[in-house]
Amino acid sequence: MAIENIWLIDSHSGICIYDWCTETKEKTIDEQLVSGLLLAFRNFSSEAGLVDISAIEGIDRKLAYKADDRYIIAAICHSNDYEPLVNETLLGLLTDFRNKYKHLLDEGATTDVSPFRTFEENITKKLEGTTASRNIVSLSVGAIITAAVIGALFVVYAFTIELIEAALPESGGLLGLIILLVGFIISGFFGGMVAGERRSGMIASFISVLPITALFIAFFSADWNTISKMIINSALFLLLFSVMAISGGLIGGYLKERRFLYPEIIDEEITE
Repeated sequence: MAIENIWLIDSHSGICIYDWCTETKEKTIDEQLVSGLLLAFRNFSSEAGLVDISAIEGIDRKLAYKADDRYIIAAICHSNDYEPLVNETLLGLLTDFRNKYKHLLDEGATTDVSPFRTFEENITKKLEGTTASRNIVSLSVGAIITAAVIGALFVVYAFTIELIEAALPESGGLLGLIILLVGFIISGFFGGMVAGERRSGMIASFISVLPITALFIAFFSADWNTISKMIINSALFLLLFSVMAISGGLIGGYLKERRFLYPEIIDEEITE
């Protein structure tokens, strides 16, 4: 699970009524310390007019929090997690908590926090399947998928371009190129989705474009009868294909970021 710790705080009393952490982590953070920090920070933010702040950023993690009219829910998650997705997840958990323990909360019975221990089941269910890997493996697979789709598109283009030009003598070549460029965007999109983020999607798309562009240049180089045409056309096609594929990778990676959280950070144990 991507979210490592969760705290639920009663802003009226200042008491942390529920705290949770993943099985891979130990509860080393004092929940009342978190409660005092967030209450103080919210008061400061309100006084300073910083009403839109909903996270405290770290290097690789951040403390994200949301609140309703009474309760504050906070969590430690990956620093690159898409903020609206984190906020949606936290508010969903807060709504589930209020619905599950409505009778206790309406009675103001928050001094005894033992009945809230069963909320762990809701958290586990809510966070299941909400993460996606972003690493060298996902980047490599994204590049392979992009190259495979572009390669298939290139083969189809090679066998159909003459038919297109025959059917549309004046604009067939331009239409074929447009179809090819759109195909690069679509290919990059799928690769970006697999890569899992914008940066990795762009890198995967660019890597996959290089061999495909080389094949394309080799296929058409017979028509470029001068060195200047060879250099100019090669640079032009590399630029066009790269821009199209990278655009698709950027879009695909962005959509994946909007839908899935980053995986949990595994700290390396320091041994003497």
